[in-house]
Amino acid sequence: MKNKTILFILLFALIGKIGYSQGIGIEPNTNIMVLEGTTLDVAEGYLVIKSDATGDASLLDYGTVTYSGGGEAKVDRFLTAGQWHLVSSPVTSITVAPFAGNYMQYYNEVSDSWSDITSLSYVLNPLQGYAYWATGNGTSTMQFNGTTNTSNKSIPFTLNGEGYNLVGNPYPSVLDWDEVVIPTNLSAAIWIFDPDFGDYGDYRYYIISGPPPAITATQYLSSSQGFFVRALTGPGTLELTNDARLHNSQPFYKNSTIDQILVVKTTGNGLTTQATVRFHSEATDQPDRLFDVPKIFGYSTDVPNVYTMCNNEAMVINSLPPLSGNKIVPLYFQAGLSGSYSFQASEIQSFEPTVQIYIEDVALNYFQDLRTNSDYSFAYTTGVEKEFKLHFNPVITDIIENNKLNVQCYLVNGNLHVNFLQNNSDQFSISANIRMFSVTGQEVLNEQSTQANNSFPFRGSQAVYFVHISSEKINYSTKVFNN
Repeated sequence: MKNKTILFILLFALIGKIGYSQGIGIEPNTNIMVLEGTTLDVAEGYLVIKSDATGDASLLDYGTVTYSGGGEAKVDRFLTAGQWHLVSSPVTSITVAPFAGNYMQYYNEVSDSWSDITSLSYVLNPLQGYAYWATGNGTSTMQFNGTTNTSNKSIPFTLNGEGYNLVGNPYPSVLDWDEVVIPTNLSAAIWIFDPDFGDYGDYRYYIISGPPPAITATQYLSSSQGFFVRALTGPGTLELTNDARLHNSQPFYKNSTIDQILVVKTTGNGLTTQATVRFHSEATDQPDRLFDVPKIFGYSTDVPNVYTMCNNEAMVINSLPPLSGNKIVPLYFQAGLSGSYSFQASEIQSFEPTVQIYIEDVALNYFQDLRTNSDYSFAYTTGVEKEFKLHFNPVITDIIENNKLNVQCYLVNGNLHVNFLQNNSDQFSISANIRMFSVTGQEVLNEQSTQANNSFPFRGSQAVYFVHISSEKINYSTKVFNN
C-alpha cells in the first residue's frame, strides 16, 4: 500500500504552529508527519489515530506535538476479542481503568509467569509490554487516551530467570527493530506472539542477521505491539529513539551474503512451524547473540514443534561455524497431539552440490537423502521428545534408500505384503526387520524376514499405517493404506 501523507504537513512547514480545537482524525493506512521546527497543538479536541482490520494510522513527530486546553490523543489498537494479545501503551500515564471488564496481565521474568492486573489505578509504563484479553467475540478496539509518546524511551531488563523480558513499541507509529541500538548484553532476536496460530497462539521470531527463509516475522513492529527480548547477562537498559520509527511497514529488501542454511519445516494438524541450521563465518558452536534464536514454546496443543539444541537449550535458528567435513546436528520434535506429521527440507540449494545432506530417524535407524527426497513423514505419540539427526557430509556407507530399493509393500485382505523384487534378492544375506506403526506412533507389527516375498497377518481399523524396513544395508520407509 502506498504511503499517504496528510496535506497540511506543508502548512506546518510554512507557518510554524497550528492549533486545532475540533480535533483531527487520521484514517487507517494514513500517516501524519510534523516537520522539524514546527508545532502541532491539539487544543480542546482530539487527535484520533485510527486502526481497523485494514491497517493502522500513524503519527511521526519530528517537530513538536502539544495538547493544550484539554486536548489529547486517542490511539486505537484494533484486535480480535476472545484471544490473548501482547500490547504496549503509545501514550503516557494511562491506567488500566479504560479497559475495565477485560483482562490484563504483566509478565514476571524471574518466575516465567503471568500475573493479573487487578487495580484500575495501575499505570501502563511506556515501553512495557502486557498481555491483553478483550472479552466477548468478534473484533475489539483498545483506545489509549493521553499524550503520545515521543523522543527517547528506556526500560530496564533483568536476568534473574531465563532472561525473557516483555517490552513493547511505545510510539504511535511503526518501530523498525533493525534501527534499534541493541545492548551488547541483549540478544538481537525478538519474539512476537501470534494469537491466530494454533488453538492458543504461538510465537514468531525475528533476528537482524537472519536470512528471510529462516525467520517467521519481520523487523517492523506495529504501534502498541508488545514483544519479548532476552537478556544474556544483566541487568541492563533497552533504549529506543525517534530514529527507529517508520511511517509504514513496507518491506525493505537488503543485499546480504547468503549463508548455507537448511530450513526444516514440520506440518501437522493443518499447522506448519520450522527450525533452521545455518553455517555462518562469524558463528560459533556456542549460543551467539547476533545469530541464534532460542525457541519459546507456546501453549497450543495442536502446534508441532521442531528444534535443534545448543547448550541444552532449544533453538529455532542454530548458527554454526562454516561447514567442514562431517557434521551431525541433532533435531527434535514434539507436539501435544499424537498423529501423523511430516518434515519438509528447503534451501538445500544454498549448499555446494557436493555436500550430502541426510536426515536420520534415530528410533528407526532410518536414513533418507534430503537431496533426492526432501519430505519425510513419521508417526508420533505425544508425551515424548522424538529425536532425529541431520547429517551433513555423512559417513554413511552401503545404505540403500527408498529411491534405490525395489520393493512392493501393501495391505490387502488382512495381510501386510512385503515383496523384495528379484534384483534386490542378493541384498538379504541377513535378516531384515519389518515394523509397522499406526499414525499415533504405536507399533502394531514387528517381524523378521530372510525371504524375498513375505505376508504377515494383520488386523487393524486405521486407514493409514507406516512401514519401516531395516537391516545392515537397508533403510526403507513408506505409507500403506488399509483397503
